[in-house]
Amino acid sequence: MHQNSILLLFLALAVIAVIVFTYVYLSSKNAEQSEQGMAQPLKKRFWFLLILFVILAIFASVTIPKSPYFLFADETPAKIVHVSSMQFAFFLSEHAIDPKNPSGEPIELPVNELVEFRVTSLDVNHGFAIYDGSNRLITQTQAMPGYVNRLRYKFTEPGTYNILCLEYCGMAHQIMRSSFIVK
Repeated sequence: MHQNSILLLFLALAVIAVIVFTYVYLSSKNAEQSEQGMAQPLKKRFWFLLILFVILAIFASVTIPKSPYFLFADETPAKIVHVSSMQFAFFLSEHAIDPKNPSGEPIELPVNELVEFRVTSLDVNHGFAIYDGSNRLITQTQAMPGYVNRLRYKFTEPGTYNILCLEYCGMAHQIMRSSFIVK
């Protein structure tokens, strides 16, 4: 239901944008010989820019607070999972991972509790994508060398979740996967 309302919002904004740009196009075409040009062009330009700014402000105020960066910002995570990636593996651990000797452990996460993944890469850029049991993308972030991305998520359903690399990272990219269990 939530995705349908977002789709309707984008369609409504697209229709409004087409109407506004059609109006601007029609009002700015070359004047006929008998005409003296557009009447009060600065006033029309002002109203156009004001309406455009208001539409963009409304759109930003509706979408930005629902982004994953703000969704769980005030909550303390129940569990922290450290993730290191390298060609062609993910290492998950409840403790910091040694970059010189990376190793992982089986991870079990609580259902309906906030989890924070601290994701980095030991070699090249990778995509860290979490899929549910029906192979639907749940959330994702980049794994970059020398940087730790923090990804927060609440898993509402128990089960096995798969991790796949979303960024082509070499010849064996397709085998780069891992998983964890939510109970």
